[in-house]
Amino acid sequence: METQDSKGKIVKETFPAELISIIGDLLAGIVLSLLILPFYSFPVLILMIPALLSLRGNLSGPFIARTSRDLVIGDFSRRSWIENVLATYTLSIITAFFISIFSFILNLAFFKLDFPILYFLAIPTITIVLTLLISIPSSTGLNYLAFQKGLNPNNIVNPVMTAIDDFSTVFCFFLTLIMLGVP
Repeated sequence: METQDSKGKIVKETFPAELISIIGDLLAGIVLSLLILPFYSFPVLILMIPALLSLRGNLSGPFIARTSRDLVIGDFSRRSWIENVLATYTLSIITAFFISIFSFILNLAFFKLDFPILYFLAIPTITIVLTLLISIPSSTGLNYLAFQKGLNPNNIVNPVMTAIDDFSTVFCFFLTLIMLGVP
């Protein structure tokens, strides 16, 4: 792999990955709407979704970038990967807690739905932990495969993982709602 990618190579590698991302995100949004619309607690649940999807991107993106960087510079090791995983999980759980607090406050301010505080705490936390169980191995594998094929993982993996992670988040969110028996 070249150290400095040409504009043409960047476009050639990135464009198909971006198309996958766009189509995947549109489909994930449709699936999400169909899955959570029937819930009585829809107004509260819809408060959490943008934050969960954003959180996923904000934490998964740096994980992917750090893994990619380590592969490209030849510094990828089990130890660095485990530290990266632990940092990602720690940040995710802390951020999920803040999503819980803000969702609770917004519910009190706008909807006043009788929604147990346990749901506000459990839904974001469980959803993110489950999503990362899918995201971390997937993104690590994609980074490794792209690197082995001589492609720049920075151009390909993030857009593709956006679609995979959004579908994973939607699925894990719905699974969490079912597991908790959310009305």
